[in-house]
Amino acid sequence: MPRVSVVVPVYNVETYLPQCIDSIRAQTLADIEIICVNDGSTDRSGKILDLYASLDERVVVISKENNGVSSARNDGIDRARGDIICFVDADDVLMPKACATVVRAFEEHDVDVVKFSATPFPACCSNPWIDSTLTLSDKVFEGYSDQLVFEEHSRPFPWNGAYRAAFLREHGIRFPEGIALGEDQVFCFAALARARGAALLSDRLYRYRLSRTDSAMAAAARDLATRVEKHLTVVEAILDDWAAAGRMQGESARRMLTFVMDFVMPNICELGDDGARDRLLRHLQQILASRCSREDVSSWLGGDRICAWALRVYDYSGDTTAFGGPAIYGLVGALYGRRAELGRRRADLSERLFGRLRRWRRRHFSPSADELLGALDAQRSMVEEKQQVAASLELLQLELASRGDGKA
Repeated sequence: MPRVSVVVPVYNVETYLPQCIDSIRAQTLADIEIICVNDGSTDRSGKILDLYASLDERVVVISKENNGVSSARNDGIDRARGDIICFVDADDVLMPKACATVVRAFEEHDVDVVKFSATPFPACCSNPWIDSTLTLSDKVFEGYSDQLVFEEHSRPFPWNGAYRAAFLREHGIRFPEGIALGEDQVFCFAALARARGAALLSDRLYRYRLSRTDSAMAAAARDLATRVEKHLTVVEAILDDWAAAGRMQGESARRMLTFVMDFVMPNICELGDDGARDRLLRHLQQILASRCSREDVSSWLGGDRICAWALRVYDYSGDTTAFGGPAIYGLVGALYGRRAELGRRRADLSERLFGRLRRWRRRHFSPSADELLGALDAQRSMVEEKQQVAASLELLQLELASRGDGKA
């Protein structure tokens, strides 16, 4: 029986798939299985997986009709024979010592979950938020901890983590099928709410690709109202599971409601469409009212500035002006403090005063030296990445040719 099962959901990623699978096959820990779930790909992804399965007996291919990444990951969980399960997205890369490091962490600590740091790439596409979110400190938590869930960078991704297979199965922890965006958050909350312990590692064991523009996340990001609607569906699933796990009380409830407000309210306030804002506010109101009383909200959030905003949603009667335009500044202050509120005001003022001028300058004048250097660095990073992808495919073709199996 393998020590680690690596689950890879695959859908139309033929360009990046060889690089991903090669990185898993190259693990310093050989005692692994690589479960690739072909979720109805219409490109050459399925053929590439079959070729890898013919080359390496550790590669297991499951082919199915397209049903989404959650279904694919769940099929991988069901098929996994390893003591430990981890997930790798098919356009990402696993560092060589990842599996060995994870196994050692489980051996040293009595935990159900191990989370590790990751590196976003290409670097030119990154930003401070993603850099921070993927950077963890070395810590061990025994039992449940609000700090682990809400303060450490233990969310929102499942692929920078590993999980005891017995733990996932004992608690029936799975990815929510039917949720197209934000399913990772639901899984992470469910796992962390029930884990008897978790270890965080500063080791950067994963490379997370940022450059794809054809992913579900990138598509949804282009439509703010659609993204918020999907996030509200995620909120419903998280709140229901949080209550089922017995966490919707006291400090844990306060932190959860604060998370919900942070997760959806800034985007609702930023919407320029009053009709969409009204629809989304009514949806959020229904979510809150069906799961807690007004008194619960007041009790859990009492003393927090965000309490007034939550109650405003709870009492919403159709006046969208209280949530639009300048209201965003008060919300930012309630969530992050007065300094953040002032920073947002300054940034918006600068954009109004100088944004149009900067855009006009870019159209009519040559870019500055810093802009040129930034563009060159970005271009160089993208070229290097394309070369790495091409090299992985070439290695696959060479290995196949050496065994007389043809080319991919």
